[in-house]
Amino acid sequence: MEAQDNMMNNTLRKTLLVLNCIILAIGNSGNPIIMRLYFVKGGNRIWLSSFTQIAGWPIIFIQLLKSYFHRRKTQVPPNTTNLILMKYPVFIATAVIGLLTGLDDYFYAYGVARLPVSTPSIIIASQLAFTAFFAFLLVKQKFTAYSVNAIVLLTAGAGVLALHASSDRPKGESSKSYVLGFLMTLAAAAL
Repeated sequence: MEAQDNMMNNTLRKTLLVLNCIILAIGNSGNPIIMRLYFVKGGNRIWLSSFTQIAGWPIIFIQLLKSYFHRRKTQVPPNTTNLILMKYPVFIATAVIGLLTGLDDYFYAYGVARLPVSTPSIIIASQLAFTAFFAFLLVKQKFTAYSVNAIVLLTAGAGVLALHASSDRPKGESSKSYVLGFLMTLAAAAL
């Protein structure tokens, strides 16, 4: 019976892993195209586009609230539960990282609004290699066959977007806004 449960758990894990990979591949390849299509078809709200990239935060917030109320209900003596469970320096660092992520998403959305879809895709693909290199350098992250495979596949996905890309630059867009979009995308990759 236990062997059958282990086999079922392994099958479930593999199924969830494959599903996660499919969703990642679709999102990684489809997101720049959908965002660019929004801007080409007349969309002009960069903040809305950047907000959709971080729109999952309420799900985490709901779980944190449930945890807080559960701790408050079960803690003895009652009503002595701290609102924030982590130490304040960690909380501040987390808040700063969250704000930087929002700024990064805004820079990326601005770049996608001003550039052909291939340009921000290639710039952001370079971010993946940059991140992998510094993970190796700073925290001694070891490269495994899986991590190298993931880097290659995600970078290749961005490269496919660049193949045979015609200029989809909006009519009437100035060179100044094009350069600013390029710089904003570079800033997003750096962040």
